[in-house]
Amino acid sequence: MTRLEKYTKQHGETVVAQKVILEAAEATDGKLTADQDKEYKALDAKRIDLKASIDRERAIEEAEKLAAPVRSSAAADVVVTGGQDLAVKKPWLTFGEQMKAIQAAYSPGGEFDKRLYAGAPSGMSQTVPSEGGFAVAPQFVTDIWDKLNASTDNLIGETDQYPVEGESLSFNANAETSRANGSRYGGVQGYWINEADQITKSKPKLRQMKLEPHELAVLVYCTAKSLENAPALEKFLRSASTDELGFLAGDAIVNGSGSGQPKGLLGSGSKVTVNKETGQPTGTFLKANANKMWARMHPRLRSGAIWLMNVDVEPTLDDFNTPIKNVAGTENVGGFASNIYNADKNTLKGRAIRFVEYCQSLTTEGDVILVNLGSYASGVRASGIKYETSIHVRFEFAETAFRFMFALDGQSWMNAPITPYKGSNTLSNIVTLQTR
Repeated sequence: MTRLEKYTKQHGETVVAQKVILEAAEATDGKLTADQDKEYKALDAKRIDLKASIDRERAIEEAEKLAAPVRSSAAADVVVTGGQDLAVKKPWLTFGEQMKAIQAAYSPGGEFDKRLYAGAPSGMSQTVPSEGGFAVAPQFVTDIWDKLNASTDNLIGETDQYPVEGESLSFNANAETSRANGSRYGGVQGYWINEADQITKSKPKLRQMKLEPHELAVLVYCTAKSLENAPALEKFLRSASTDELGFLAGDAIVNGSGSGQPKGLLGSGSKVTVNKETGQPTGTFLKANANKMWARMHPRLRSGAIWLMNVDVEPTLDDFNTPIKNVAGTENVGGFASNIYNADKNTLKGRAIRFVEYCQSLTTEGDVILVNLGSYASGVRASGIKYETSIHVRFEFAETAFRFMFALDGQSWMNAPITPYKGSNTLSNIVTLQTR
Protein backbone atom coordinates (compact mmCIF):
# COMPACT_ATOMS: atom_id res chain seq x y z
CA MET A 1 0.00 0.00 0.00
CA THR A 2 1.44 3.36 -1.03
CA ARG A 3 1.52 6.34 1.30
CA LEU A 4 -1.22 7.98 -0.75
CA GLU A 5 -3.45 4.93 -0.43
CA LYS A 6 -2.79 4.75 3.31
CA TYR A 7 -3.59 8.43 3.89
CA THR A 8 -6.70 8.18 1.72
CA LYS A 9 -7.96 5.17 3.66
CA GLN A 10 -7.34 6.87 7.02
CA HIS A 11 -9.02 10.04 5.78
CA GLY A 12 -12.15 8.10 4.81
CA GLU A 13 -12.25 6.34 8.18
CA THR A 14 -11.94 9.68 9.97
CA VAL A 15 -14.83 11.20 7.99
CA VAL A 16 -17.00 8.16 8.79
CA ALA A 17 -16.16 8.51 12.50
CA GLN A 18 -17.16 12.17 12.42
CA LYS A 19 -20.43 11.29 10.74
CA VAL A 20 -21.18 8.70 13.43
CA ILE A 21 -20.74 11.36 16.13
CA LEU A 22 -23.09 13.78 14.35
CA GLU A 23 -25.71 11.08 13.78
CA ALA A 24 -25.53 10.12 17.47
CA ALA A 25 -26.11 13.74 18.43
CA GLU A 26 -29.08 14.00 16.08
CA ALA A 27 -30.63 10.95 17.72
CA THR A 28 -30.89 12.87 21.00
CA ASP A 29 -31.39 16.65 21.11
CA GLY A 30 -29.32 17.49 18.06
CA LYS A 31 -26.49 19.03 20.07
CA LEU A 32 -23.01 17.62 20.65
CA THR A 33 -22.12 16.77 24.21
CA ALA A 34 -18.85 18.06 25.64
CA ASP A 35 -17.18 14.68 25.04
CA GLN A 36 -18.64 14.39 21.54
CA ASP A 37 -17.49 17.89 20.69
CA LYS A 38 -13.98 17.19 21.96
CA GLU A 39 -13.78 13.94 20.00
CA TYR A 40 -15.19 15.57 16.86
CA LYS A 41 -12.65 18.38 17.00
CA ALA A 42 -9.81 15.91 17.45
CA LEU A 43 -11.02 13.95 14.43
CA ASP A 44 -11.40 17.17 12.47
CA ALA A 45 -7.80 18.14 13.16
CA LYS A 46 -6.70 14.65 12.12
CA ARG A 47 -8.80 14.81 8.94
CA ILE A 48 -7.23 18.12 7.94
CA ASP A 49 -3.71 16.78 8.53
CA LEU A 50 -4.50 13.71 6.46
CA LYS A 51 -5.96 15.81 3.68
CA ALA A 52 -2.77 17.88 3.63
CA SER A 53 -0.73 14.67 3.44
CA ILE A 54 -2.90 13.42 0.58
CA ASP A 55 -2.42 16.67 -1.32
CA ARG A 56 1.31 16.46 -0.77
CA GLU A 57 1.53 12.88 -2.05
CA ARG A 58 -0.60 13.70 -5.06
CA ALA A 59 1.63 16.68 -5.85
CA ILE A 60 4.70 14.43 -5.68
CA GLU A 61 3.11 11.88 -8.02
CA GLU A 62 2.10 14.62 -10.44
CA ALA A 63 5.62 16.05 -10.43
CA GLU A 64 7.09 12.62 -11.11
CA LYS A 65 4.73 12.16 -14.05
CA LEU A 66 5.65 15.54 -15.50
CA ALA A 67 9.35 14.83 -15.06
CA ALA A 68 9.12 11.53 -16.98
CA PRO A 69 10.29 11.70 -20.64
CA VAL A 70 7.55 11.81 -23.26
CA ARG A 71 7.77 11.37 -27.02
CA SER A 72 6.57 14.11 -29.30
CA SER A 73 4.89 13.58 -32.65
CA ALA A 74 8.28 14.12 -34.29
CA ALA A 75 9.61 11.15 -32.33
CA ALA A 76 12.16 13.36 -30.58
CA ASP A 77 12.94 12.75 -26.92
CA VAL A 78 11.64 15.69 -24.93
CA VAL A 79 11.82 15.97 -21.17
CA VAL A 80 8.99 17.99 -19.64
CA THR A 81 9.72 19.08 -16.08
CA GLY A 82 7.08 20.07 -13.61
CA GLY A 83 7.08 23.65 -12.39
CA GLN A 84 6.33 24.80 -8.87
CA ASP A 85 2.84 24.35 -7.49
CA LEU A 86 1.17 27.74 -7.94
CA ALA A 87 -2.13 26.74 -6.33
CA VAL A 88 -1.29 28.27 -2.97
CA LYS A 89 -0.15 31.53 -4.62
CA LYS A 90 -3.28 32.05 -6.68
CA PRO A 91 -5.38 34.79 -4.98
CA TRP A 92 -9.09 34.48 -4.26
CA LEU A 93 -10.86 36.03 -7.22
CA THR A 94 -14.11 36.63 -5.32
CA PHE A 95 -15.53 36.35 -1.83
CA GLY A 96 -17.90 33.69 -3.16
CA GLU A 97 -14.99 31.58 -4.43
CA GLN A 98 -13.54 31.46 -0.93
CA MET A 99 -16.94 30.60 0.60
CA LYS A 100 -17.29 27.73 -1.86
CA ALA A 101 -13.80 26.43 -0.92
CA ILE A 102 -14.66 26.59 2.80
CA GLN A 103 -17.88 24.64 2.22
CA ALA A 104 -16.00 22.00 0.25
CA ALA A 105 -13.34 21.66 2.97
CA TYR A 106 -15.99 20.98 5.59
CA SER A 107 -17.97 18.50 3.51
CA PRO A 108 -17.23 14.79 4.15
CA GLY A 109 -14.79 13.66 1.49
CA GLY A 110 -14.62 17.17 0.06
CA GLU A 111 -11.57 18.67 -1.61
CA PHE A 112 -9.39 20.99 0.46
CA ASP A 113 -8.12 24.14 -1.25
CA LYS A 114 -4.52 24.81 -0.19
CA ARG A 115 -5.14 28.55 -0.16
CA LEU A 116 -7.10 28.13 3.09
CA TYR A 117 -3.77 27.36 4.74
CA ALA A 118 -1.56 29.57 2.59
CA GLY A 119 0.57 32.22 4.26
CA ALA A 120 0.94 33.23 7.85
CA PRO A 121 -2.51 34.25 9.13
CA SER A 122 -2.87 37.58 10.90
CA GLY A 123 -5.64 39.56 12.53
CA MET A 124 -9.08 38.61 11.28
CA SER A 125 -7.69 35.97 8.91
CA GLN A 126 -6.70 33.63 11.72
CA THR A 127 -7.87 30.05 11.02
CA VAL A 128 -9.14 27.72 13.74
CA PRO A 129 -10.44 24.62 11.91
CA SER A 130 -10.80 22.51 15.05
CA GLU A 131 -13.21 25.11 16.44
CA GLY A 132 -15.38 25.07 13.37
CA GLY A 133 -14.38 28.03 11.24
CA PHE A 134 -12.04 29.67 8.78
CA ALA A 135 -11.75 33.45 8.98
CA VAL A 136 -12.28 35.48 5.85
CA ALA A 137 -9.16 36.57 4.01
CA PRO A 138 -8.11 40.13 5.06
CA GLN A 139 -8.96 41.79 1.76
CA PHE A 140 -12.59 40.65 2.02
CA VAL A 141 -13.01 41.66 5.66
CA THR A 142 -11.70 45.14 4.91
CA ASP A 143 -14.09 45.49 2.00
CA ILE A 144 -17.05 44.50 4.14
CA TRP A 145 -16.16 47.03 6.85
CA ASP A 146 -15.67 49.85 4.36
CA LYS A 147 -19.04 49.17 2.81
CA LEU A 148 -20.74 49.21 6.18
CA ASN A 149 -19.06 52.45 7.24
CA ALA A 150 -19.88 54.20 3.96
CA SER A 151 -23.50 53.04 3.76
CA THR A 152 -25.88 55.89 2.93
CA ASP A 153 -28.20 55.25 5.87
CA ASN A 154 -25.53 54.19 8.31
CA LEU A 155 -24.68 56.83 10.92
CA ILE A 156 -21.66 55.22 12.62
CA GLY A 157 -19.08 57.00 10.49
CA GLU A 158 -20.40 60.44 11.52
CA THR A 159 -20.28 59.80 15.26
CA ASP A 160 -17.33 60.41 17.59
CA GLN A 161 -16.03 56.87 17.19
CA TYR A 162 -13.62 54.94 19.46
CA PRO A 163 -12.19 51.41 19.08
CA VAL A 164 -12.75 49.27 22.17
CA GLU A 165 -9.97 46.73 22.81
CA GLY A 166 -11.33 45.15 26.00
CA GLU A 167 -14.83 44.66 27.36
CA SER A 168 -15.52 48.37 27.80
CA LEU A 169 -14.06 51.85 27.55
CA SER A 170 -14.62 54.54 30.22
CA PHE A 171 -14.33 58.32 29.85
CA ASN A 172 -14.33 61.28 32.18
CA ALA A 173 -16.79 63.83 30.84
CA ASN A 174 -17.82 67.37 31.67
CA ALA A 175 -20.75 67.38 34.13
CA GLU A 176 -21.90 70.86 33.12
CA THR A 177 -25.67 71.34 32.80
CA SER A 178 -25.86 75.13 33.23
CA ARG A 179 -23.91 78.18 32.11
CA ALA A 180 -25.01 80.21 35.15
CA ASN A 181 -22.31 81.61 37.42
CA GLY A 182 -20.92 78.86 39.61
CA SER A 183 -22.19 76.11 37.30
CA ARG A 184 -19.91 76.32 34.30
CA TYR A 185 -17.82 73.15 33.97
CA GLY A 186 -19.80 71.76 36.87
CA GLY A 187 -18.60 74.36 39.40
CA VAL A 188 -15.79 76.57 38.08
CA GLN A 189 -16.37 80.25 38.88
CA GLY A 190 -14.30 83.34 38.35
CA TYR A 191 -14.51 86.72 40.09
CA TRP A 192 -13.57 90.33 39.50
CA ILE A 193 -11.30 91.19 42.41
CA ASN A 194 -9.68 94.25 43.94
CA GLU A 195 -6.02 94.48 44.76
CA ALA A 196 -4.99 92.09 47.56
CA ASP A 197 -8.47 90.48 47.71
CA GLN A 198 -8.60 86.78 48.52
CA ILE A 199 -9.79 84.66 45.57
CA THR A 200 -12.74 82.38 46.27
CA LYS A 201 -11.95 78.80 45.42
CA SER A 202 -13.98 76.67 43.01
CA LYS A 203 -13.57 73.35 41.27
CA PRO A 204 -14.95 71.56 38.19
CA LYS A 205 -17.17 68.51 38.39
CA LEU A 206 -16.76 65.43 36.24
CA ARG A 207 -18.94 62.46 35.45
CA GLN A 208 -17.97 59.07 34.06
CA MET A 209 -19.30 57.60 30.85
CA LYS A 210 -18.77 54.01 29.74
CA LEU A 211 -19.05 52.38 26.32
CA GLU A 212 -19.56 48.62 26.39
CA PRO A 213 -20.09 47.23 22.86
CA HIS A 214 -23.14 45.00 22.38
CA GLU A 215 -23.16 42.22 19.79
CA LEU A 216 -24.95 42.38 16.45
CA ALA A 217 -25.13 39.16 14.44
CA VAL A 218 -26.29 37.91 11.05
CA LEU A 219 -26.58 34.17 10.40
CA VAL A 220 -27.01 33.02 6.80
CA TYR A 221 -27.72 29.44 5.69
CA CYS A 222 -26.57 28.43 2.21
CA THR A 223 -27.42 25.14 0.53
CA ALA A 224 -24.76 23.15 -1.27
CA LYS A 225 -26.49 23.98 -4.53
CA SER A 226 -26.40 27.74 -3.96
CA LEU A 227 -22.71 27.53 -3.08
CA GLU A 228 -21.99 26.22 -6.56
CA ASN A 229 -22.79 29.67 -7.91
CA ALA A 230 -19.92 31.69 -6.40
CA PRO A 231 -20.69 35.10 -7.98
CA ALA A 232 -24.33 34.97 -6.82
CA LEU A 233 -23.22 33.93 -3.33
CA GLU A 234 -20.71 36.75 -3.16
CA LYS A 235 -23.36 39.34 -4.02
CA PHE A 236 -25.84 37.88 -1.54
CA LEU A 237 -23.47 37.58 1.40
CA ARG A 238 -21.93 41.01 0.89
CA SER A 239 -25.15 42.97 0.45
CA ALA A 240 -27.33 41.02 2.88
CA SER A 241 -24.89 40.88 5.79
CA THR A 242 -23.43 44.39 5.55
CA ASP A 243 -26.73 46.12 4.85
CA GLU A 244 -28.44 44.35 7.74
CA LEU A 245 -25.66 45.14 10.21
CA GLY A 246 -25.59 48.74 9.00
CA PHE A 247 -29.36 49.05 9.31
CA LEU A 248 -29.44 47.70 12.87
CA ALA A 249 -26.57 49.98 13.90
CA GLY A 250 -28.21 53.08 12.40
CA ASP A 251 -31.58 52.26 13.93
CA ALA A 252 -29.98 51.81 17.36
CA ILE A 253 -28.19 55.17 17.13
CA VAL A 254 -31.58 56.82 16.61
CA ASN A 255 -33.98 54.59 18.57
CA GLY A 256 -31.80 52.38 20.80
CA SER A 257 -33.09 51.73 24.33
CA GLY A 258 -29.66 51.58 25.99
CA SER A 259 -30.41 48.09 27.32
CA GLY A 260 -28.33 45.55 25.39
CA GLN A 261 -27.87 48.12 22.63
CA PRO A 262 -26.72 51.74 22.23
CA LYS A 263 -28.64 54.59 23.88
CA GLY A 264 -30.32 56.28 20.93
CA LEU A 265 -30.88 59.94 20.20
CA LEU A 266 -34.57 59.79 21.11
CA GLY A 267 -33.82 58.27 24.51
CA SER A 268 -30.95 60.58 25.41
CA GLY A 269 -31.14 62.64 28.58
CA SER A 270 -29.82 65.66 26.65
CA LYS A 271 -32.68 65.69 24.12
CA VAL A 272 -34.81 68.83 23.90
CA THR A 273 -38.35 68.59 22.51
CA VAL A 274 -39.81 71.74 20.93
CA ASN A 275 -43.57 72.29 21.38
CA LYS A 276 -45.80 72.30 18.31
CA GLU A 277 -47.52 75.53 17.27
CA THR A 278 -50.87 76.41 18.82
CA GLY A 279 -53.59 74.88 16.68
CA GLN A 280 -51.07 73.19 14.40
CA PRO A 281 -52.83 70.58 12.22
CA THR A 282 -51.75 66.97 12.37
CA GLY A 283 -49.52 65.74 9.57
CA THR A 284 -47.61 69.01 9.27
CA PHE A 285 -44.07 70.29 9.74
CA LEU A 286 -44.01 74.08 9.63
CA LYS A 287 -41.33 76.66 9.01
CA ALA A 288 -41.97 77.94 12.53
CA ASN A 289 -41.19 74.44 13.84
CA ALA A 290 -37.84 74.39 12.03
CA ASN A 291 -36.90 77.88 13.21
CA LYS A 292 -37.66 77.06 16.84
CA MET A 293 -35.79 73.74 16.65
CA TRP A 294 -32.77 75.56 15.22
CA ALA A 295 -32.91 78.05 18.09
CA ARG A 296 -32.56 75.19 20.60
CA MET A 297 -29.45 73.71 19.00
CA HIS A 298 -26.38 74.77 20.99
CA PRO A 299 -24.63 77.52 18.96
CA ARG A 300 -21.26 75.79 19.30
CA LEU A 301 -22.68 72.65 17.69
CA ARG A 302 -24.59 74.17 14.79
CA SER A 303 -21.77 74.04 12.24
CA GLY A 304 -21.73 70.24 12.42
CA ALA A 305 -25.49 69.68 12.82
CA ILE A 306 -27.66 67.77 10.32
CA TRP A 307 -31.38 67.16 9.95
CA LEU A 308 -32.53 63.53 10.09
CA MET A 309 -36.00 63.11 8.58
CA ASN A 310 -38.49 60.50 7.57
CA VAL A 311 -39.06 60.79 3.82
CA ASP A 312 -42.77 61.47 4.52
CA VAL A 313 -41.72 64.90 5.80
CA GLU A 314 -40.25 65.98 2.47
CA PRO A 315 -43.48 67.24 0.80
CA THR A 316 -44.07 69.66 3.69
CA LEU A 317 -40.73 71.41 3.03
CA ASP A 318 -42.00 73.02 -0.17
CA ASP A 319 -44.34 75.16 1.93
CA PHE A 320 -41.36 76.78 3.69
CA ASN A 321 -40.87 79.31 0.88
CA THR A 322 -42.72 82.54 1.69
CA PRO A 323 -44.12 84.39 -1.37
CA ILE A 324 -43.51 88.15 -1.47
CA LYS A 325 -46.78 90.10 -1.28
CA ASN A 326 -47.68 93.71 -2.02
CA VAL A 327 -47.83 96.36 0.71
CA ALA A 328 -51.47 95.59 1.40
CA GLY A 329 -50.67 91.90 1.62
CA THR A 330 -53.48 91.04 -0.75
CA GLU A 331 -51.55 89.52 -3.63
CA ASN A 332 -48.27 87.92 -4.57
CA VAL A 333 -45.87 90.10 -6.49
CA GLY A 334 -43.40 87.35 -7.30
CA GLY A 335 -40.29 85.81 -5.78
CA PHE A 336 -39.76 84.34 -2.35
CA ALA A 337 -38.46 85.66 0.94
CA SER A 338 -36.84 83.87 3.86
CA ASN A 339 -35.94 80.82 1.80
CA ILE A 340 -34.66 78.61 4.65
CA TYR A 341 -35.18 75.42 2.61
CA ASN A 342 -32.97 74.81 -0.43
CA ALA A 343 -34.32 71.94 -2.50
CA ASP A 344 -31.35 71.93 -4.91
CA LYS A 345 -28.78 71.60 -2.12
CA ASN A 346 -31.14 69.57 0.10
CA THR A 347 -30.50 71.82 3.09
CA LEU A 348 -32.60 73.42 5.82
CA LYS A 349 -31.22 76.47 7.66
CA GLY A 350 -28.03 75.80 5.69
CA ARG A 351 -27.52 72.33 7.16
CA ALA A 352 -27.81 69.04 5.24
CA ILE A 353 -30.98 66.95 5.31
CA ARG A 354 -30.66 63.16 5.56
CA PHE A 355 -33.76 61.09 4.85
CA VAL A 356 -33.41 57.86 6.85
CA GLU A 357 -35.75 54.99 7.63
CA TYR A 358 -35.03 55.17 11.34
CA CYS A 359 -36.99 58.40 11.87
CA GLN A 360 -40.62 58.08 12.97
CA SER A 361 -43.47 58.65 10.55
CA LEU A 362 -44.76 62.18 9.97
CA THR A 363 -46.55 63.78 12.99
CA THR A 364 -44.82 61.56 15.59
CA GLU A 365 -41.92 62.91 17.67
CA GLY A 366 -38.73 61.74 16.00
CA ASP A 367 -39.95 62.33 12.43
CA VAL A 368 -37.53 65.29 12.35
CA ILE A 369 -34.34 65.30 14.44
CA LEU A 370 -31.77 68.09 14.48
CA VAL A 371 -28.54 66.59 15.77
CA ASN A 372 -24.78 67.02 15.84
CA LEU A 373 -23.59 63.41 15.53
CA GLY A 374 -20.06 64.48 16.47
CA SER A 375 -21.41 64.91 20.01
CA TYR A 376 -22.54 61.27 20.05
CA ALA A 377 -19.84 58.85 21.22
CA SER A 378 -19.77 55.37 19.70
CA GLY A 379 -17.62 52.43 20.74
CA VAL A 380 -16.84 49.75 18.16
CA ARG A 381 -15.13 46.47 18.95
CA ALA A 382 -11.56 46.89 17.70
CA SER A 383 -11.66 43.53 15.88
CA GLY A 384 -14.26 44.88 13.46
CA ILE A 385 -16.60 42.38 11.81
CA LYS A 386 -16.00 38.79 12.89
CA TYR A 387 -16.78 36.07 10.37
CA GLU A 388 -17.17 32.33 11.00
CA THR A 389 -18.59 29.39 9.09
CA SER A 390 -19.76 25.91 10.05
CA ILE A 391 -21.59 22.93 8.56
CA HIS A 392 -22.42 21.44 11.96
CA VAL A 393 -25.55 23.48 12.59
CA ARG A 394 -27.41 22.28 9.47
CA PHE A 395 -25.37 19.21 8.56
CA GLU A 396 -28.41 16.99 7.95
CA PHE A 397 -29.82 19.53 5.48
CA ALA A 398 -26.58 19.89 3.48
CA GLU A 399 -26.41 23.56 4.41
CA THR A 400 -23.49 25.70 5.51
CA ALA A 401 -23.96 28.46 8.08
CA PHE A 402 -22.13 31.76 7.59
CA ARG A 403 -22.10 34.12 10.58
CA PHE A 404 -21.17 37.82 10.70
CA MET A 405 -20.82 39.54 14.10
CA PHE A 406 -20.23 43.19 14.97
CA ALA A 407 -20.19 44.93 18.37
CA LEU A 408 -21.32 48.52 18.98
CA ASP A 409 -22.31 50.84 21.81
CA GLY A 410 -23.06 54.54 21.89
CA GLN A 411 -24.56 57.46 23.78
CA SER A 412 -24.63 61.24 23.74
CA TRP A 413 -21.64 63.05 25.21
CA MET A 414 -24.14 65.41 26.82
CA ASN A 415 -26.33 63.82 29.49
CA ALA A 416 -28.66 66.80 30.01
CA PRO A 417 -29.70 70.01 28.22
CA ILE A 418 -27.67 73.14 28.97
CA THR A 419 -29.30 76.11 30.68
CA PRO A 420 -27.84 79.24 29.04
CA TYR A 421 -26.22 82.07 30.97
CA LYS A 422 -28.92 84.44 29.73
CA GLY A 423 -32.32 83.17 28.65
CA SER A 424 -34.77 80.50 29.77
CA ASN A 425 -34.76 78.04 26.86
CA THR A 426 -32.35 75.16 27.35
CA LEU A 427 -29.91 74.22 24.56
CA SER A 428 -28.90 70.78 23.37
CA ASN A 429 -27.10 68.64 20.81
CA ILE A 430 -30.34 66.75 20.00
CA VAL A 431 -33.59 68.56 19.18
CA THR A 432 -36.94 67.01 18.24
CA LEU A 433 -40.47 68.28 17.62
CA GLN A 434 -43.49 67.38 19.73
CA THR A 435 -46.01 64.94 18.29
CA ARG A 436 -48.66 66.91 16.36
